[in-house]
Amino acid sequence: MRIFKDLPALVQALPELALSDWVDLPADATAQLDAPHRSPSADLLTQPALRFVARDANEVPRMGYMPWIPVAVLAQMHWPSPFDAQAWSRFLQAEFGRSQRFVETHAVWDEADVPEPYWPPADASFDQRLAYWHHGLQAHAWMDEEPASVQPFSRAELRLCEWRLGCNLPQPLRDYLLQLGVLDWAERLLSPRFDLLAPDADMDAIGTVQVVFPGIADIVEMSAPQQAQDLMAQLGELVVFGDYLGNGNLWCFDRRDGSVWYLDHDSSPLLTRMFDDAGDYLDALALMSLCRSHAVAQGRDDGDEQAEVLLAKRFGQTLIRKWMY
Repeated sequence: MRIFKDLPALVQALPELALSDWVDLPADATAQLDAPHRSPSADLLTQPALRFVARDANEVPRMGYMPWIPVAVLAQMHWPSPFDAQAWSRFLQAEFGRSQRFVETHAVWDEADVPEPYWPPADASFDQRLAYWHHGLQAHAWMDEEPASVQPFSRAELRLCEWRLGCNLPQPLRDYLLQLGVLDWAERLLSPRFDLLAPDADMDAIGTVQVVFPGIADIVEMSAPQQAQDLMAQLGELVVFGDYLGNGNLWCFDRRDGSVWYLDHDSSPLLTRMFDDAGDYLDALALMSLCRSHAVAQGRDDGDEQAEVLLAKRFGQTLIRKWMY
């Protein structure tokens, strides 16, 4: 165990530490970093009294400290010289702060201003797609008569998530989490944050099928031996990132190509490839929210039915029925 008086001293010592080591912070500091709607700045990680404790992964944190981040993740970062104060501050904000792109709160729509459902352009740019997802979040918030409030995650949090998974998040999902981050809207997304003390018991975080849905083993065992072997191999490549209505049916991405799969534990087939990438799924969530809000604004209760029709036109009736029935 080594204690560092400040972050520059820790960064300078990174080559001397094992990649498997963990760095801990005082519990009150980790609580501030994790606080919702807070954008941690250089000030928090440069407080004179803050101490950084590096320990072996098999050791428990010292009293009053909590896990912060593994050395392996810190070593991935391209640290500037701490002697360049402006570059150092910008870097800390970029890695550990949260995006301010959608920080401005917009007034709740008037009923007459609720937009008709629409899809983004087929060749939508990065900015257009983010704006479309944000429009979907606004539509969802309008149903509760609230302004849309984004909850982005930091780059460091996503780096930590990817370190745990052993693969990158699909780029559209990564973009969404970095810029918007709302987990509960048309359906529930899992969090990139995970329980640092008991990661294999955290079923609310993005993770492997076996962690998020331990009952999968019982389902696979009911298959013929060869089929069970093939299923386990396929499941091993999938990462769960969403939970359809909290009923145990799961949205997964394939760590090899980013394609999106639907795990349906209620009916056969168990696994169905649904979308080419997570962006298609996020587009669908935004459309569902827009359909629901527009129907309510028009005094109708057929928003889900309207969404189903539009989704079926784009993705096919067979896939949409698998998803929604």
